[in-house]
Amino acid sequence: MPILFLLGAKTGLLVQWTGWSHEGYNILHRHVGRVVCTAAVLHVFFYSLACPIEVMVHVTTIFVALLAVIGFFLILISSIAPLRAKTYELFLLLHVYGVVAILPLLYFHFERVRPYVITSAVIFLWDRINRFRNAQHVIAHTTILSGNTVKLSLNVNSTTREIHWKTGQYVYVSISSLAKQQAHPFTIASPPNPNTLDLIIRARNGFSKSLFLSEAPEHKVTFHGPYGSPPTFEGCDRVVLLAGGAGISYAYPEAIELASSTGHYAASNPEVDFLWVVPSRDFSAWVDLKEDYNVDFKVWVTAEQGRPDIKKYVKDSIIAAGPGARVAVAVCGPAPLVRDSRNACSEMLWEGNNVVFYSENFGW
Repeated sequence: MPILFLLGAKTGLLVQWTGWSHEGYNILHRHVGRVVCTAAVLHVFFYSLACPIEVMVHVTTIFVALLAVIGFFLILISSIAPLRAKTYELFLLLHVYGVVAILPLLYFHFERVRPYVITSAVIFLWDRINRFRNAQHVIAHTTILSGNTVKLSLNVNSTTREIHWKTGQYVYVSISSLAKQQAHPFTIASPPNPNTLDLIIRARNGFSKSLFLSEAPEHKVTFHGPYGSPPTFEGCDRVVLLAGGAGISYAYPEAIELASSTGHYAASNPEVDFLWVVPSRDFSAWVDLKEDYNVDFKVWVTAEQGRPDIKKYVKDSIIAAGPGARVAVAVCGPAPLVRDSRNACSEMLWEGNNVVFYSENFGW
């Protein structure tokens, strides 16, 4: 359990020791969580073979363990990917409050587990304290976009400290007037600047839908971050950026940063190949695609052009970079877009091309 809590912390010791960000080891957190929850359920199952349930409920130290295992079971079930995607807010509540309930129950269950419970609690509290200390309270303005989407623009001029972020990083956002005690992650959709931090949010259910339907032009927002260790494309001759729908949140600021004459990549100045796949033409109003950024913003409208052949597009772009060129392919969008671009890169690598692949995923 201490390992589970250490891997689940978005701030704290593991981040400081390794320099990794939370999403870098989140997959390990999930696997360890499955082991912990499954072991707890099996422990009660086999114990019940020797001690009937009707006896266990009358023994306080065992009864609290039964309650803890119910919490473990609910967390395990809600963490299944399809359920987590459909009921994210329920998953979030069970994940946070379930853990808060489980720790004291385990503490009173068995004396030998108390050092591990205390260690887990210290890690959990330290992470929460760090988040609270890093939280910023700002006013954010909303802009309704096509496709049941809203842009949330956070005024970072009013923060108590300067907010610096890299393209590809994300923040956790809370709006208590719409959803209390909830923090939702969103990729930052604007290049680093001292004024506004933009988020593009598709309306699904719960918080995002409430935000989209809200008639208020501005909201009091609490956010913490930024988090994430996005890759750098230094040394690349060409960077192919592919986005599908809301995946523009990653691709758009990355394209501007790559093409900037004064930014991080000014010395190498890689060529940028940008493709954004959208269902209709009016989606292009989500971001400012002006020519001043020195990026050829190609927008593929599926309602007019059908679905693009992503594998062919990626291969052609890699070939066009020339023999020996180092090409990075970065994609953010639906699973088919990610899969096709990954397969194309794999095939080009097999043929001896110098290709780097990166996918930015929306999923927790």
